[in-house]
Amino acid sequence: MSTSTRALTAVVMLAGFYLLALGIVVGLIVLDVGLYQAAGHVNPGVLKIWALTALVAYPVVRAVFLTRSREDGGELPGVPADREQQPAIWAVVDRVAERTGVRGPAGIRLVPDVNAGVLEETRLLGLLPGKRHLVIGTPLLMGLTEGELEAVLAHEFGHYSNQDVRLAGITVAGRTAILRAVGDLHQSADAHKAEEAAKLQAKAEKRIAKGRKPSEEKATGGVDRVLAKLFTLYAKLYFRVSESVSRRQEYAADLVAARLAGREATASALRKVPVLDAAQGFYLNGYATLGWGAGLLPPPGQFYGGLAHLLSDPKRRQELADLALGLPEHEPDPYDSHPPIDRRVAAVEALPDDGRGAGATGPAFALLHDAERVLVELEVVSLVPEAAGKQRVEWPELVRTAMLAHAREAAGPACRALTGLGLPPTVHGLLDAVDGGRAWEFTDLLPKSEQAAAATGRAVREFARPVLREELGHAFVVALVESGLASWEFSWSRSAELRLPEGMADALDRALDSACADRPDTAPLRALLAGATEPVSA
Repeated sequence: MSTSTRALTAVVMLAGFYLLALGIVVGLIVLDVGLYQAAGHVNPGVLKIWALTALVAYPVVRAVFLTRSREDGGELPGVPADREQQPAIWAVVDRVAERTGVRGPAGIRLVPDVNAGVLEETRLLGLLPGKRHLVIGTPLLMGLTEGELEAVLAHEFGHYSNQDVRLAGITVAGRTAILRAVGDLHQSADAHKAEEAAKLQAKAEKRIAKGRKPSEEKATGGVDRVLAKLFTLYAKLYFRVSESVSRRQEYAADLVAARLAGREATASALRKVPVLDAAQGFYLNGYATLGWGAGLLPPPGQFYGGLAHLLSDPKRRQELADLALGLPEHEPDPYDSHPPIDRRVAAVEALPDDGRGAGATGPAFALLHDAERVLVELEVVSLVPEAAGKQRVEWPELVRTAMLAHAREAAGPACRALTGLGLPPTVHGLLDAVDGGRAWEFTDLLPKSEQAAAATGRAVREFARPVLREELGHAFVVALVESGLASWEFSWSRSAELRLPEGMADALDRALDSACADRPDTAPLRALLAGATEPVSA
């Protein structure tokens, strides 16, 4: 099939989705009328069947015909970028829109995601066009050059400049409508299953109380689940057709980007986008939210803005460049709207050399005016309400405090085990347990793996020995940090690193080995603790 034929097929199948729902409802109505005519009057049996058909018809009508998207008429994501506030970004957008020959956006929204896209307020499943809104992720500005950003924008506008698929808007709207309907049916089925399970549980408890065996009946979700499965099967068929259209559109939009921004800039942008996505995930988990559990957040604007520092670090920059060059190979997913990124890159790099190089190499982030204000506003509109109650601290303090909180949390099971033995929940209490011959009694109170729990004889101690060593290390580090003689060092180049007093690391390894031997000797560890009471150069 050509792309246009596939798109037309998807539209016909979208109509089939509604016809399937309408057919179920009409069929039930015909059944009700036929039963009434056969009976000649309304009797209890007819009423029961009418009630049953209503239970089947209502979820279909509600999910397919009555449900509306919550996004309809809703507020757009992110922070608005007005022309007066962001003239440099608008200049690039206007230039790319003009070169692609499409109607530009009415507004630009800046979002914290590694994403760019054009949202259009269409009506009648995309038949009637409306206002367009361009969404640009600030991570793209932080990680791309101006030339690469132009390639990304040209790709987005390329979806509108390609005239080979005029029904694309309808296929996109169709996917949204079908997902919403199927999701509503499954949600209703889940709620019905929960109610049914609660009733069955209550019945089982009554039967047990009477000394009777409980029923083996299980909750299923009722007719909503059956309908959900039926429409899911149809949806899978629809998606296989419509997503193949989307994948072809992606290749076509990449060609538009290569023609306007250049082959090299387009290929480079395609390589960088998935790497930036991974980098942001790493940054948010390893830096921005590191102190969340301790009630801490980085300074205002740095929750998202800190990614720029990570990307500018020479070591991290080289790591990301290596990742971009070595994209893994993936097989196409029939239900994915985008082809694998390695195949898109290969298709662009296979184009003839246009001699334009990488385009403008200046950082795209420089286009963003008053970046700190924008990043602060992004936090306000996108972070969960609980973020307002967190304390804002500088990065070094955040890392030190958060890592100490994590260390204390890691030592939690050991503290509880020591308390259970009647010992102080400190490193000295643990050393006393070792000296008192209670080390294995202590480890027995800690969580165990399945293998450790099943072990017997000598194997018990072999499983417990590394656990004991680890807990001694945790307790020692917490004591050292709480005394101010050790701390975690903040760096954009590597994860937080514990800095011990000079020469202590090797001595600590040997002392831990001694304390965990068959004939334990805690004197080296106690000596290190005693010596650490005096200030030592770090």
